[in-house]
Amino acid sequence: MPFTIIAENCTGCSACEKRCPTGAISGLPKKVYYLEAAMCIDCAACGVICPDDAIMNNHGAITHVLKRSERPVAVVHHDNCNGCGVCVDVCPFDCISPSPENTVVYLGKVQVNEKTCVGCLLCEEVCGWDGIYIMPSGRKEAFLSPLGGESREEDAA
Repeated sequence: MPFTIIAENCTGCSACEKRCPTGAISGLPKKVYYLEAAMCIDCAACGVICPDDAIMNNHGAITHVLKRSERPVAVVHHDNCNGCGVCVDVCPFDCISPSPENTVVYLGKVQVNEKTCVGCLLCEEVCGWDGIYIMPSGRKEAFLSPLGGESREEDAA
């Protein structure tokens, strides 16, 4: 079941349309917006920012606006990431990139731009090395702390 817009709740604010990475959502301001199911990748980017509770997720539940610290984000597990770049290729938001410390000889790691990451799960699903996880951004430091103290991950420029 794809994400859907509940017409009677939608006020046409356009927040969902602006956030959708695939252009699956369209409409006119102050009118009901529409979601093209065939284009939806179930990333939930629309649901966490909809102020009208007008988005139903792929499990049939109404989504709600989340505070920034509660929104999902990709977090790199530096011990497991080998820098293969599969997550870079699959990211519809272009928020994952090779780390600047990488060299020609050593692929190294990837980095995540948390300002553009919506935690769509695509990177986590394609990583065969458990090198990237999706979690609420407020849990990032607690996750990375046992791996070597502070976050070694820098936001991409």
